Amino acid sequence: MTEKALLHLINSGESENLAFKSTFNKEVIETLVSFANISGAYVLIGVSSSAKIIGVDLNDESVQNWINEIKSKTNFTIVPEVFIIESNNQKVVALKIDEYPIKPVSVQG
Repeated sequence: MTEKALLHLINSGESENLAFKSTFNKEVIETLVSFANISGAYVLIGVSSSAKIIGVDLNDESVQNWINEIKSKTNFTIVPEVFIIESNNQKVVALKIDEYPIKPVSVQG
C-alpha cells in the first residue's frame, strides 16, 4: 500500500469496511474479527477517530507480536495482511483482513 492509497482511505472516512485505531489493543482484534465475518476490510493503526494521522511507535518485533496476538486470540485463526506506511514522518500500520470462508470467527476470552 502506498502513502497515496493510505491518504485516500483516510479521506474516505470510517465505514463498514474501514476502521481507525490510535493504538493496537483488544479492540483492534475484535474489529478484525467482525470484518472477517462480513466482507473484509482495513484497520488503520496510528489514525485517530477524527481521521488524523498520529502514528505508532514500532520496534523490530512490534508487528510480529501483534500478528501472534491476533492468531492466538481468534478462533478460527485469522492472519491479516500487514502494510507499514509512512506519511509526514508518522508510521501507520494497515491491517487488511479478507472475509473468512468459515463462520463465525470469534475472539477468545
